[in-house]
Amino acid sequence: MNETLKTILGRRSIRSYKPEQITDEELNVILKAGEYAPSAMNQQSSHFTVIQNKDVMKEFIELAKDITKQDENPFYDAPTVVLVFAKKGNIAPICDASLAIGNMLIAATSLNIGSCWIHCVNAIFNTEKGKKFQKRLGVGEEYGIVGSCVLGHAAAKASKAAPRKADYVNIIK
Repeated sequence: MNETLKTILGRRSIRSYKPEQITDEELNVILKAGEYAPSAMNQQSSHFTVIQNKDVMKEFIELAKDITKQDENPFYDAPTVVLVFAKKGNIAPICDASLAIGNMLIAATSLNIGSCWIHCVNAIFNTEKGKKFQKRLGVGEEYGIVGSCVLGHAAAKASKAAPRKADYVNIIK
């Protein structure tokens, strides 16, 4: 099996992170993988906003806890959050941005960086408080949130893959 397939099959969601930040080089490689994800008619709908600043992260975590009514940090104390927005009105913005997130998750795994898709950002950015925060981050109203991924060094070993469901594939010849 080639290295790409090994990486894809070996990727796991990490939900516990060490406090140290990933390097700029690692971050840039992961973001580049997201930039090169397929997009409908090559519209490149996605826009990435990276939060690494501790003060902004703390504010975002508190906003997330408030909106989602959770006591725990929904970003699992990861030192990096990549918010993935997509340009509204493009052909397939949700698909485009989802593929970008997938590419970033796989790229992170290839670099031994832990990652996890975080979906609660959809609830956050679909509120007035979230829209104000989006504006503060410099992301225009023409972009809607699709999802996010957290990145960092895993604090624990990844779990084994859950068994795949039996009816995952239907091949008609």
